[in-house]
Amino acid sequence: ARREEYLQGARERAGRLREAVAALREGGPVDLRQLRQEVHKLRGSGGFYGFRALSAAAAAAEDALLMVLDGEQERDDHALADLVARVVAEIEAATL
Repeated sequence: ARREEYLQGARERAGRLREAVAALREGGPVDLRQLRQEVHKLRGSGGFYGFRALSAAAAAAEDALLMVLDGEQERDDHALADLVARVVAEIEAATL
């Protein structure tokens, strides 16, 4: 049941991530800190529940977001959109 709850939460999170992907691709406003928090939660819990590919995709997205937030890397919204889209794809694969 816990795993089901997790997947339900992940599905809801996927909706918000999809909106972020669209905004990043269209040059709309995106709160990168908020986005980082969303993928951070998936990174930790994905591995815990055995969704390693989801956890890995979330880790890649979070690491890229952190580098931009810390000023170590130029902000590239298209690259970030691709990373977050991968997280969404992994959520979809896990929740089918």
